[in-house]
Amino acid sequence: MHNQIASFRAALDARPVSRYQWLLLLLLALLLVTDGYDAQVLGYVVPALARDWGLEKAAFGPVFSANLLGLTLGSLAVTPLADRFGVRRILLACVLIYASLTVMMVFADSLNSLMAARFICGIGMGGAMPSAMALMSEYSPPRLRTLMVTLAACGFSFGGAAGGFVAAGFIDRFGWQAVFLAGGVTPLLLFPFLAWFLPESLPRLLRDQPPYARLRKVTARMLPGWQPPAASAAQNQAGQGSKLTMIELFRHGYARPTLLIWSTFFVSLILLYFMISWLPSLLLESGLGLNEANLVTSMFLFAGTLGAICMAWFADRLQRKVRLLSAVLAGAALCTLLLGLNHDNPRYLVAFVFAAGFCIIGGQLTLNAFASNFYPAHVRATGTGWALGVGRFGSILGPLFGSLLLAMHIPVQQIFFFCAIPAVIAALLIIQVRSPASLPASAPDRLDPLAAKLARDQR
Repeated sequence: MHNQIASFRAALDARPVSRYQWLLLLLLALLLVTDGYDAQVLGYVVPALARDWGLEKAAFGPVFSANLLGLTLGSLAVTPLADRFGVRRILLACVLIYASLTVMMVFADSLNSLMAARFICGIGMGGAMPSAMALMSEYSPPRLRTLMVTLAACGFSFGGAAGGFVAAGFIDRFGWQAVFLAGGVTPLLLFPFLAWFLPESLPRLLRDQPPYARLRKVTARMLPGWQPPAASAAQNQAGQGSKLTMIELFRHGYARPTLLIWSTFFVSLILLYFMISWLPSLLLESGLGLNEANLVTSMFLFAGTLGAICMAWFADRLQRKVRLLSAVLAGAALCTLLLGLNHDNPRYLVAFVFAAGFCIIGGQLTLNAFASNFYPAHVRATGTGWALGVGRFGSILGPLFGSLLLAMHIPVQQIFFFCAIPAVIAALLIIQVRSPASLPASAPDRLDPLAAKLARDQR
């Protein structure tokens, strides 16, 4: 199978991007818009829910925790199923789960029912994002893979931001139920197009018997005339790997880079979720008004999307992407330090918030794309899902870390200094990641020099 995948990637790289590939990018980006919307929608709805149910906002803490637990479980447990049973099949199931559960939240009448719905919904959302990124990576030409995966992943950020606009326009006129209804109906309307156009992952299609009828339908749309070469018995045996796909992340030289990637995700998401959770409050402490603080925070998020697109375009032109990622994470640490030094100077504050968003969010989205491209095709969803799953523990610690620092009444300048530490650690971790394809004793090199060469080019 290795030589077949290598041949497919080489053919993709030698031809212009087809209309079908652009269509896949559009569909997966729209899918992640709905995923991001549903992931953030609870935060926009809680004030209205608390008012209608006569509860304090703090009472919804277990609901948020249940959602985070579901997201983590989805990333860790669902994505291995995608690599074993087919990325397309699992991705469509995840869409149905989070779409239908979001619609059911319209009928929630208690904290317990809302908590159960958000937990199951989180499982679907947690499995959808890494599966979508893995599928986009599979059918992107190597020369543009980081850019196309990052563009798809940006849909998640747009969806989260769109939830605020929908909530502002719908809650006063139609009630909080309309916000949930919009979040559930939209992916259900998108589902027929996903089911019709999304292909199955390449390794899954190559497991069919010749003449590869399903594969031919896909290649006819993006690689007319391409024929898969015959796979040797040794390659087929190697491609099967362990039935427990997570084990593959620690075989053939992947153990050390896997642990380094997980650690990088963990510490980088501490910083990202600290900033998302507490930046408005810190800006208020710095002397900005409420509207100004919200506007500057929105600019932080916008800068991250712009940064991700720029970095992804640049990363596709580098052979060693970890150098770019390390430099960007180091830049995130520097921008955070400068933000602390200038937090009380409005003239420079806006510029450093923009620069911090460019590096912190842009670096994280590029890191997501890097993880989805790093692993072999047959465990790509598992590799991405586990990196995000382990990182979600950092996303839980980030807000807690911020609340601890604020409770200790530490000056704003020193808080930003502390926040720079995770970015420094992340920069030092990611620079040590080496592709197993570059190691002399790695299995892919022994099995297929062409596959190893292409893997080196991707990293």
